[in-house]
Amino acid sequence: MNTTDIKLKERVKELKCLYDLSKIAWEADNDLNAILTKTLAILPQAMQYPDVAEVCIVANKVNYATKGFSKCRRPMTTTLGMGKKKYGTIQIGYRAPLKSHPAKYAFLAEEKNLVRIVARELSLFIKRASIEEEKQKLEMQLQHSERLAFVGELSAGIAHELNEPLGRILGFAQLIKKTGALDEQNESDIERIIKASLYTREIIKKLMIFSRQMPRQINSVNLNTIVSNILYFIDIRFQSRGIKIVEKLDPHLPLIQADEVQMSQVLVNLITNAIHAMTRGGQLTVTTERKTNQVSLTVKDTGTGMSPEVRKKIFEPFYSTKPVGQGTGLGLSVVLGIVEDHKGKILVSSTAGKGSKFQVLLPLKQNGK
Repeated sequence: MNTTDIKLKERVKELKCLYDLSKIAWEADNDLNAILTKTLAILPQAMQYPDVAEVCIVANKVNYATKGFSKCRRPMTTTLGMGKKKYGTIQIGYRAPLKSHPAKYAFLAEEKNLVRIVARELSLFIKRASIEEEKQKLEMQLQHSERLAFVGELSAGIAHELNEPLGRILGFAQLIKKTGALDEQNESDIERIIKASLYTREIIKKLMIFSRQMPRQINSVNLNTIVSNILYFIDIRFQSRGIKIVEKLDPHLPLIQADEVQMSQVLVNLITNAIHAMTRGGQLTVTTERKTNQVSLTVKDTGTGMSPEVRKKIFEPFYSTKPVGQGTGLGLSVVLGIVEDHKGKILVSSTAGKGSKFQVLLPLKQNGK
């Protein structure tokens, strides 16, 4: 086979590679994983020695490689990227030389150009996939916001409708109890009515906070004081369940501008969730510390933890992993609403079977305060 025939054969392989790449992209419909995986199969076939050619593609820190790539010597490397944005690399090389092939595996100029073209095309695919992924995230955020707005309006209406009759039930029950003319059974029944009414009132308060119907009262607040007061009562209540409570409070923690009642509610909700996650006992650690222009409040448990799927949904209103009758699903959505109203944020980390950590970060000064 003369030189012209060899060059023609190599050119045909290069064109076929580009055609196959276009076909893969069309069929994959922005499925980046499928595009990169199939590219591994077609790119070696376009090289001068396809039987010993191996490819490795790194895109967005994910590695795709043919089986024998680790045996390659001095692979050719081309960058994947658009402008200043770098996505990864393409590496192509030959395994240790075989007797039937030349000792030196030099890449042809045409092969180097082909790899550059493939890198450019893959960079476009990666960029397109990133844009599509970002679009889907924005759509999900919009849907979530619309759902929250609807639930907020619904919650406000329910709260107002229930508040007045509930107040009457609670008031009359307390009046009946004060008469003192009840036998033991009737007094027990009245006490149950009062407890159920108080529990329902707390749910209504959560609904009103969630729907932004309760105004905040901003004052200088010491988070250490709130933690100590709440843990004093909780410690007594849960000692018998084998739960050890540890306080790690920063003695030099600065004051923050916040609603003391709502901050207490944030802590109570986080601690309650942590305790429910430790059905067989464990350790609950509450930590406060200063972080530059923020104050940190962390609640950490050694409970059951959460799967990634559950972690994605925990701040959705009415979502709960607790059995029916043991939770409203409003706790963490209320916590998120309160923290965001205070210009703060919540960081969550959790490992199934090992426990969870909720870190609330609040600014030392709020804008406009």
